[in-house]
Amino acid sequence: MARSDGTATETPDFPAAREHLLTELIRFVAVLRRDGVAVPASGALDAARAIAAVGLTDERRVEAALRASLLSETADGDPFAEAFPTFWHRLRSGLDRIATAHDGPSPESEEGDDGEDRTGDEAGPTAGSDADDAEEPGLLDGAEPPEMDADGDPTVRIPTDRRHAAGDRPTGEPREETDGRRYSAVGESALVEADVPAPSSADRAAAERFVDALSSLPGRRRRRSPTGPNVDARGALRASLQTGGAPIDLPRDAPTPSELRCCLLVDVSGSVLDTIDRSALLGLGERVAASARDARVFLFDTDLAEATAAFADPGGEPAEALRAAQIEWGGGTKIGGAFDALRRTAPHAVDRRTVVVVVSDGLDVGDPDLLTDGITWLADRAEGVVWLNPLAVSPSFEPASRGMSDAAPYVDGLFGFAEGADLAEAARQIERRGLGGPVGYEHDPRRTGGAPGGGRGRTDDEARTGDAGEEGVV
Repeated sequence: MARSDGTATETPDFPAAREHLLTELIRFVAVLRRDGVAVPASGALDAARAIAAVGLTDERRVEAALRASLLSETADGDPFAEAFPTFWHRLRSGLDRIATAHDGPSPESEEGDDGEDRTGDEAGPTAGSDADDAEEPGLLDGAEPPEMDADGDPTVRIPTDRRHAAGDRPTGEPREETDGRRYSAVGESALVEADVPAPSSADRAAAERFVDALSSLPGRRRRRSPTGPNVDARGALRASLQTGGAPIDLPRDAPTPSELRCCLLVDVSGSVLDTIDRSALLGLGERVAASARDARVFLFDTDLAEATAAFADPGGEPAEALRAAQIEWGGGTKIGGAFDALRRTAPHAVDRRTVVVVVSDGLDVGDPDLLTDGITWLADRAEGVVWLNPLAVSPSFEPASRGMSDAAPYVDGLFGFAEGADLAEAARQIERRGLGGPVGYEHDPRRTGGAPGGGRGRTDDEARTGDAGEEGVV
């Protein structure tokens, strides 16, 4: 329905309106990030939920909801204030046009012989935005329907600057495929190739640094802590020398986390294996099994299989061990089903001192309720949940796929992982800020032309103070 002033009283409940709202939200988030606003990984999803709660009739309520969902720093208020009026105008004008089209021609008239009156669905994603698209090129370029493979399954190309790992593609494949990532949510499984190259020394070093950064268990070393369980007797004695031998303050200490209990869940579907460096992936599993005090490694596609024993031999080759164990990879992906299987068959693999590391592109073809139940169980039970997504290495990545959007709000850190250097960058962020801080793919300086992940890139604090940090800073 529309009022006499041309403003819709409520949003029509049909796909065109929902698609238009999501399109404008994604565009708005892209504009904010382009202006330097640190929007959280799940910002667009949180904003959509906030708008669903407050409605679309009150501009001030929508603005307040988006501020709460998208901003984490006071300094980001100015870019938000500049971009919001354009977002609101585009959103309302598009919804008004959709409402007008919805109240006008009937469904029967839209399906006429010439098809010229089919404005219901077409007005949604384009209404109110055709003129403005020319002003903001590049924000939603390439939004075309996915291609179909020979079996009728959808394939999608994700632009990225990275090349495929050696051996990932058939030798006869056209060269133009190397500039994109093609993946399908389903496929056929095959035994692990025994000729996958062994992890390089750089890959092993990056994996070791990543594992060390995730340490969650107290070791034998101790550090000063104002809320520590024990009195630091040596520290108290040293401090008393400054007060004539009388201990005025009693410093406390706590064990330093230096050990790791880890549950590694690796998606070995074709969509992941066509994107990631397989030797770096195997190197991560090998390092987790060798370094963590208590480690469990599981592989999943449409089923879940434990592969801890295949990675346990520090002198062996994990690819050969996996092949000897008759473990397959390269099929479709049911992430929620894998989480549910882990909960049923190996619930003690995860506890409050365990860090769960998931390697997956988030493309789930299973039951979405299973995925939601599984990721909430992991988040509630584990010390932390880290998600390594090979698609997140692309500068245009957004966690918008069905599986990734459902899981992102429960993840402590979402990082890109296509090669060993990506693990080094994830480790650098976790070392400096911890899993409770601002970490993830959106804080990777390489997305904005910063230092490569293999080195220690300049952080925001170092850029302000002029500290160049370690070797390798650009």
